[in-house]
Amino acid sequence: MNLQKQFLISFPRYGIVLFLVLMILSMVTYGGGTINDPESMGYSFTLNFFSDLGKFTPGNFLSMLFFALSLCICGFALMAYFYYFMQLFIQNNALTIIAKIGAVVGIIGALCFVGVGFTPHNVFFAAHNFFANWAFRCFLITSILLSWVLYKDYRFENRYASGYLIFALLIFIYILILEFGPNPRNSDFSLIFNVLAQKLIVFVFILSVLYQSFGYSKLLARNLTK
Repeated sequence: MNLQKQFLISFPRYGIVLFLVLMILSMVTYGGGTINDPESMGYSFTLNFFSDLGKFTPGNFLSMLFFALSLCICGFALMAYFYYFMQLFIQNNALTIIAKIGAVVGIIGALCFVGVGFTPHNVFFAAHNFFANWAFRCFLITSILLSWVLYKDYRFENRYASGYLIFALLIFIYILILEFGPNPRNSDFSLIFNVLAQKLIVFVFILSVLYQSFGYSKLLARNLTK
């Protein structure tokens, strides 16, 4: 029970705080440059993707290090989170199977986050894009499956299922932007559109994890884990 509480409630919250702190440090120490202006100085919230922070260049070592650490912490915290989510479902029924499939896909998505941190886009472009794209695709599948699981499970209030469903819809929209949106290299307007869309989905992702942690907190407090 204590481990469930730690990994479903405390660790995700601590992980988010560490993720944000390390991301801010990475932005502060960023060497500079956008995809449309390699000579620009510092980090621009509207013109730089998060992935820019992980560039492998001589003047960007600290930023790259903080970026990689932030994604590793986030990824491993989410892996533990989804693993212990599976432990909430021990009965042999269809709902348990769906819950475990959703959690396993979530673990794969979390591993993709770690992969993003270790594949600088200016060195391993194809691998970086693969991990980044599949992280969001995995979390789309996970959020759809877990929204159904939480809706059908009497232990959870329906609003937590709705939270996953809203997250799924926003991820789906973001994937459409990745596939069919304007090329960020076309203009600064296109770049700003893509950069802000990325930051919005990451912000929503953080809020979703925090929101779900309150649902698990209530569940464990009532000792309704079976």
